[in-house]
Amino acid sequence: MADLARHIKDVTEASALDTAAEEMRRADSLNRIAVAIAVGDDLEQVVQAVVNGGVELTGAAFGAFFYKVENEAGEHLMLYSLAGAPPSAFEGYPTPSKTAVFAPTFDGVGVVRSDDITADPRYGHSAPHFGMPKGHLPVRSYLAAPVISRAGEVLGGLFFGHPDPGRFTARLETLLVGVAAQAAVAIETRRLQEASRRELAERTRAEAALAVSEAQSRLAAAENAQALASLKFALDAGRMGSWELDVETQAYIASDICKANYGYRPDQAFGFGDLVAAIHHEDRPRMQAAMEAAIASGEDYDVEYRITLPNGQERWIHARGRAAQTADHGGVRHMAGVSLDITERKRSEDRRQLLINELNHRVKNTLASVQAIARQTLRTSPDLAGFQEAFEARLLALSQTHNLLTERHWRSASLLAMLAAELRPHGGARDPRFTVEGDGDLHLQPKAAVALGMAMHELATNAAKYGALSTPTGRITLRAHRTWRDGQRRLVLDWIETGGPPVPVPSRRGFGARLLEDGLAGELAGDVRLEYRPEGLCCRMELPLDLVESTE
Repeated sequence: MADLARHIKDVTEASALDTAAEEMRRADSLNRIAVAIAVGDDLEQVVQAVVNGGVELTGAAFGAFFYKVENEAGEHLMLYSLAGAPPSAFEGYPTPSKTAVFAPTFDGVGVVRSDDITADPRYGHSAPHFGMPKGHLPVRSYLAAPVISRAGEVLGGLFFGHPDPGRFTARLETLLVGVAAQAAVAIETRRLQEASRRELAERTRAEAALAVSEAQSRLAAAENAQALASLKFALDAGRMGSWELDVETQAYIASDICKANYGYRPDQAFGFGDLVAAIHHEDRPRMQAAMEAAIASGEDYDVEYRITLPNGQERWIHARGRAAQTADHGGVRHMAGVSLDITERKRSEDRRQLLINELNHRVKNTLASVQAIARQTLRTSPDLAGFQEAFEARLLALSQTHNLLTERHWRSASLLAMLAAELRPHGGARDPRFTVEGDGDLHLQPKAAVALGMAMHELATNAAKYGALSTPTGRITLRAHRTWRDGQRRLVLDWIETGGPPVPVPSRRGFGARLLEDGLAGELAGDVRLEYRPEGLCCRMELPLDLVESTE
């Protein structure tokens, strides 16, 4: 009997280690997918990384990502990327249509998961094949998820298959939904980048055409006055300022719009020295080098630089021009061109880069949290079943907080909404066993929301297993109020349990206690105290309000 018990224990511990290793492998796969999405510039490369990572994450034999793109003519095409199978495996077949099996994915209805797709009632009803075509890759286990943009547009679908039945679990379905959401963000981001590049290229071509047209027209103004008037109308409509420079004397003539670009009124004098003085000192050498190169070689003058207006405001200018040689002197005496205020374009580029950096930062932080939760849960779980239940519950708590933050564009999350989400599995915040007291709702910063969300989850879970929520007579009171202490504004949260079974002082610190006393306190530079009173657990959290409360 002792040998049998030892054998069972060894098998259980080995199974737990295998499960933990599998969770770490999946977390590592998620991390690689996120990094590839964050740093990849090419959409096809990013999509391939998502498919490869999805196959590794789910354990599928092969996977595919069918997605829509727009070509230069504005046509929408359906492309695909494969993993686990050569391209020849799909070359003889058309792209998937909205059959009964594929329609939920391409319509964005939801995830389709089947232990045996050939036994699914939706399978085999569509002509001409009425099932998988002859020679198709063998598929029994089937898992597919739509890729949907934030605006609700279905961008494509992720499809994974395996020749053996029963290979995809509900947990893998949840992870695939997260991967599909990351893929949607990647496609939207690359679309935005491509649109910006097309807009910039088109605008550059238009600016070049107008610059050349203006220079040529001004040089021929005496011969064609009507052409000059038409050119001026076009420049004014495009808010482009025109200028002329005598290279030898540095006499400078600027149009009204050109003056306005530098913060001058039409009736004010504005010479070449004023222009140079307005340019940011770091950009001035680059502007002067570009002008000297244009004069020396006759190449186009094309430069972007920052300027400071007379009122102190900083703007961006794009200046283009061309040098003209004169036959009498055999050298350049005249330059002409246009200037355009591109401040809004520069700000848009900065915002886009900020969005990409922020996405990368959030994905990495989330995956780091998942890995930490997996490690800590493994240390404190008595067996495999306990590990899986606790780990999935903590991931759900993390995702609920992320959902609340996403609703407010990751600016803040409501404390009461977060509390309601954590108490919902135990009867909800309106259950008479719960009482909330204090100064009203509080909007939390994202970092504080994630930390407090995990803390509330651990307290509620502990109360349901061992404390006030384990008996019908138990009660929980949550008090929240702001106060001053040691010259600092602080938030005080009290979690008070009464009416439950007697609470003994635990012999060891579990994951929940470490998360509260070490993790929460360290994350938010606060003070957390747990008291194991006979009438019930009491947890007091004192946190600096400046690090917790959002002003958004």
